[in-house]
Amino acid sequence: MKRDKVYLVLGGFHHPPISCVKEFKKLQVEKVAPSHCTGDLVREAFRKEYKENFIEYGVGKIIEIK
Repeated sequence: MKRDKVYLVLGGFHHPPISCVKEFKKLQVEKVAPSHCTGDLVREAFRKEYKENFIEYGVGKIIEIK
């Protein structure tokens, strides 16, 4: 079965285990934008893993997709 890559996942991930960062990479998620309810520890793990593909996200943030 052919799967398309996921370009962006954003929103509140509601305190997932830190292992979700590696799972996102396995699923070939290109960019992430976790909000505050993801939790600081996991948000920082996403920031470290995704580097320039980590998007700081929250209420009022506008994200342009071109």
